[in-house]
Amino acid sequence: MQTSPLHAWIAAELGQSVKGDLDLESLRWLQLQRLNGTIAHASANSPFYREHLRHRKNRALASLSELADLPFTTADDLRRQGLQMLSVSQGNIDRVVTLESSGTTGNAKRLYFTREDLARTQSFFRCGMSQVVRPGHVALVLLPGELPASAGDLLARALEPMGVTCRVAGLVTDPGRCAALLAEEPFDCVVGIPVQVLSVLRHPLAAAIAADRIKSVFLTSDYVPSTLVTEISQRWGCPAFNHYGMTEMGLTGGVECLALSGYHLRELDLYFEVVDPASGQLLPEGEPGEVVVSTLTRTGMPLIRYRTDDLARFLPEPCSCGSNLPRLAKLQGRSSKQVALGAGLKMGMPELDEALFLITGLINFRAVLTEEAGMNHLALAVETVAGREQETLVEIDRRLPAIGPIRRALKAETLRLSPTALCDTPLPVSATIKRNIEHLKELTPCEP
Repeated sequence: MQTSPLHAWIAAELGQSVKGDLDLESLRWLQLQRLNGTIAHASANSPFYREHLRHRKNRALASLSELADLPFTTADDLRRQGLQMLSVSQGNIDRVVTLESSGTTGNAKRLYFTREDLARTQSFFRCGMSQVVRPGHVALVLLPGELPASAGDLLARALEPMGVTCRVAGLVTDPGRCAALLAEEPFDCVVGIPVQVLSVLRHPLAAAIAADRIKSVFLTSDYVPSTLVTEISQRWGCPAFNHYGMTEMGLTGGVECLALSGYHLRELDLYFEVVDPASGQLLPEGEPGEVVVSTLTRTGMPLIRYRTDDLARFLPEPCSCGSNLPRLAKLQGRSSKQVALGAGLKMGMPELDEALFLITGLINFRAVLTEEAGMNHLALAVETVAGREQETLVEIDRRLPAIGPIRRALKAETLRLSPTALCDTPLPVSATIKRNIEHLKELTPCEP
C-alpha cells in the first residue's frame, strides 16, 4: 500500500528521508517555532489578539504543552470581532469568505485570506490528491467554483500544474444531469459533498456509469456515512476518501490515505488538540472530544486555539499505510448540533445517517425535533428514489426505533416518533450542505 503523501510532504519540509519513520520531535519543534511566530504576529498586528493574549506579555511558549494555558478563540469571537482579528491591512487580503449564521439571528462569520494563505491551501490540495490523480486525469468537482478562490476554483488551479483538468460543476441541483454526465464522459475522479454524491449514485441514470471508470471519490464538507463509502466501492469500484476541512482552517485540515482509516493532518500549517467540550481540558490520546486548531503559517487572519465544535479523537495505533504521522479519527458530528432527547440522552445527525442511509431507496432526509407538553417529538421528511417511496417509508419506520439513543429515549418515555412524511418535492440544495437536526421549541409541521 502506498504511504500517505503527507509523509513525504512533511519529510521534505523537515529535511528528512521519506523512508522509515519521521522524527516527530523535529516536527513538534517546527510547529512550536511557527506557533510562536504566529502568536507574536497576531499580538503585534491584531487588536483582538493584542487584548486576548495580553497576559502573555510577548512571552514565547517554551513547549507545545504551554499552549493549553492560552484562552480559546470561538465562533462568537469571529462573528463579533472578525475585523479586529485581521493581522494585515485589508489591502493585502485576497479572499473574504462569509459564513452565514445557522440561526435566525446573529452576525455572519467572515474569514480573511492573503494570497500566500490560499497558496498553502492549494499546496495541501495537490499533496492530498496526488495519491490518486495523474497527468491527463479529469476530475468532476461538485463544489462552488464560480467565484475566484472559492473551493472549486482553488482545487482546479491547484491541480492544473499536475496536468489534471477539473470541470467545476457547482453544487448538485440536478442529480440526474450529474449521473448522465458521469455515464457519458470519462471522469477519473469525483469531488463533492457526501449526501449530494449519494443523490447522484442512487439516481436511476447512474446505472449507466461503467464500473471501474471512476478511479477515486473525495467526500468533503460534512459527515461521511460509512454506507456511502461502501456503496461507492461496490458500484463504482473505487475508494472514497474522507476529507476533513472547514473554512476556518483554510478549507482543508486532513485527508485519508489509501488505508481509509483516519485523517493524516496538515501539520505543517495547523496544530491540533482534542479537549473536553465542557471543561476545555486537554484529553489523552484516544479519548473523544472537541477538535481545537491553531494556524501556524497564516498571516491574514491567524486563529489561535480555535474551537471547531467538531467531535473526534486521535488514533493511538499506527496507520497501516506505513506512516507514523498522528491521525485524527473520523468526525462524529458537532457538539453544538447534538439534541437532547431527555433522560440525559443526546443524538446527532451521524446516528441517523449511519442507520438510515443503509436503506438504498433513501436519497436525503430532514429531521425535526419538537417539544409539546414536555414531550419530545421526532419527525422526518424524506426524499426517495422514484418508485420506491412506500417501501422506503416502511423501512425507515422499522429502523428508527432501533437507533440506540432513540430506543433508550422511547423506553424512558421522553420521546415520541411522529409519522415519517414523504417530501412532495426534492429537498433544497441547502439541506444537503450542512445537515443538522432542527430543534424547534414548539410543535410545527415538518415540511419539505
